[in-house]
Amino acid sequence: MSIVNLEQYIICFFIYSFLGYLCEVVYCSFCQKRWVNRGYLYMPICPIYGFGAILIIATMMPFYDRGMWYLVWILGIVLTSSLEYLTSYVLEVLFHMRWWDYSKRKWNLNGRICLLNSFLFGCLVMIVMYGIQPYLFSGLSHVSTWILRVVAAVIVFLTLVDTVFSTVRHLNISKLILKFTTLMEETSDLLAEKKATAKAYLSNTHVAKKLRSFLYQYPELTLRIAKKKRMRFKEILAKYFSDRNDE
Repeated sequence: MSIVNLEQYIICFFIYSFLGYLCEVVYCSFCQKRWVNRGYLYMPICPIYGFGAILIIATMMPFYDRGMWYLVWILGIVLTSSLEYLTSYVLEVLFHMRWWDYSKRKWNLNGRICLLNSFLFGCLVMIVMYGIQPYLFSGLSHVSTWILRVVAAVIVFLTLVDTVFSTVRHLNISKLILKFTTLMEETSDLLAEKKATAKAYLSNTHVAKKLRSFLYQYPELTLRIAKKKRMRFKEILAKYFSDRNDE
């Protein structure tokens, strides 16, 4: 069941990224009771799931071939949780925002990973290794090499272009949110004036639309206020703009 060439790795990466995107959209839409378009890219994929699946497939095959399912599950939890922690850290360094935060859940590690999600990732590892990958490998092995190469090349090209444009978009949104939080941090001395300035800033339809869309997409987005405690961005909005008397 091993993947034998680069083209198969690329196609498997795309398929699992798409399946991960579907899982994220269904789960988040169900929790928020409205449609939520998850994902870093414009394309309907979540690359972290693709990378996680490829990492699992590439490293778990020796244990899979020996029937050591328990090691596949345990090591799968360790690898996927490590990938989630690393991804959270890198994204926060790049964009100064935490894209998910488990600090309010039990048994979490720095709010980046938690026991519940790690357990669910372990279940997904078992589904991938024993439920999906055998059939996916069998299907890809019957496709001619030149077709695999063309499809893989198109996937790589589209993903790279999407990554560039998506990164620029998120960097712009990051700057916008940082500008907003900077205004909030300066309210200690000139609360009324800065609060009015921030409200005027958010009254800009284009800005408000961007923030609202971004908040729907990442409801657990957290920021550090005045270098102290972390707050969810929607809590920041509620804290500073819930006073109707100011309007």
